[in-house]
Amino acid sequence: MTTQPFEYLDKACLAATSGPLGCSNAPTWELHLDGQLPAAAVQQALRWLCVAYPTCGATVVPLDGTADSAKHFAWSWSDEPPIAQLFEFHDLRDQPDAAADRLRDAVHDRFLDLFARPPLQLILAWLPGNRSRLFVKQHHGLADGRAMIELLPDLAAFLNHALAGTQPDAAALAVVPRRAELDAFDLTPWQRRGLLLAGIGEYIRSAFVSLRRPLSVLRQNVSLDYSGGNRTLHVPLAAAQLQGWKDAAKRAGGNLNWMLAAAFLVANKRWNEAHGVKVTRMNATTAAETRPRGKPFRSFANHLAFHIPDIDFTRFHAIADVMPEIQRQVKAQNDRRAHLKRYLFERWFALTLKMADFRKLLFASPRTVVNLNFSNVLAIPIPRLRGPGWDVTAVRVSTPLIPRTAIVLTLTNYDGVATLNFNFKASVVTEVEVRELMAVFQSEVAQFVAAHGAP
Repeated sequence: MTTQPFEYLDKACLAATSGPLGCSNAPTWELHLDGQLPAAAVQQALRWLCVAYPTCGATVVPLDGTADSAKHFAWSWSDEPPIAQLFEFHDLRDQPDAAADRLRDAVHDRFLDLFARPPLQLILAWLPGNRSRLFVKQHHGLADGRAMIELLPDLAAFLNHALAGTQPDAAALAVVPRRAELDAFDLTPWQRRGLLLAGIGEYIRSAFVSLRRPLSVLRQNVSLDYSGGNRTLHVPLAAAQLQGWKDAAKRAGGNLNWMLAAAFLVANKRWNEAHGVKVTRMNATTAAETRPRGKPFRSFANHLAFHIPDIDFTRFHAIADVMPEIQRQVKAQNDRRAHLKRYLFERWFALTLKMADFRKLLFASPRTVVNLNFSNVLAIPIPRLRGPGWDVTAVRVSTPLIPRTAIVLTLTNYDGVATLNFNFKASVVTEVEVRELMAVFQSEVAQFVAAHGAP
């Protein structure tokens, strides 16, 4: 057996997992295919995938206690991947499309017990009309979005080798490293210690802000009942529409990322107010990669920190004024390395906790600390996935939720087609309510684009 000790984000992602509470923390990438891959080809591709990405076939072992009492954990795997746990096949060719939708919902809600099974699962379903779906379900402890986007083309290449009966070369089967999170930081040990101590100041700073201006509690922040389904509404965007959004954001002095983040905040304010919630202050976590820019750094792991824009809605009201305020705050956070300070302090603190205590922090918080979560990987497009007899026509992603952010917006890009993914917990908000929010979001963006359209 081979083992690799957990990093901070591995442990955090495991802590954010609770079967009894309905929190899987396992995103699902849903690939829509023309053509029907043979099950044996997918199984063979999985064997090769586990050579290049061995943690895909791993399980978790506690190192200094039980699953609840341990502070330290590791991934553990053997040379022979457990294909029976990694793959399942459904022949739905004689079933209506509703059968595929039921399977999709079941896959999205599926809990992966990392102590008993691997953090990756591929579910192949053949559909009527020579169509199929391939669900790639991954626990977030396995890797972040960028790492998974880099994995998918390798999976496609292995599938094509399996279909052709050929062997991938040694380079294709070379292990993609799972690098330590701190490898991504260009910091000396003393600099890390200094930023860690400064992270305490970031939390004190945040506490003072909350004392002066309490965070508004949105409708989706109230309930702690996360037993419902993990659901996602997908909004594909035509290339011309997305370009129009980019151009409008640029003319307004911003960029697409922060325009969409502003739109998500403003839309949530409008939607909450329409339901009788007074909104004065709102914040959001926005994912930021810690991988260094401008130099090669491939790592199949989690390398994330977060910016936290915090908007005073007594002063700012529309996308046009929220967007520059977000940009100002993120620049200030970058300048003082606030996201790195928080990360290093959280890392030190979390690694001292027993798993049961870590989970209490995540699932039993008495108040709302963060209203929203926004994640945008439009700048990291998934290339076209295809081969002889099969072609992926669309890629959707569904991201499960944990308290208290019951609605999360993620943005993905497949082969030049962008998609807004509105993820929600069905026990906290209804599909009708999320569709209302989506309509408000699109209306706010349309108004912004009309005001900053081409002269």
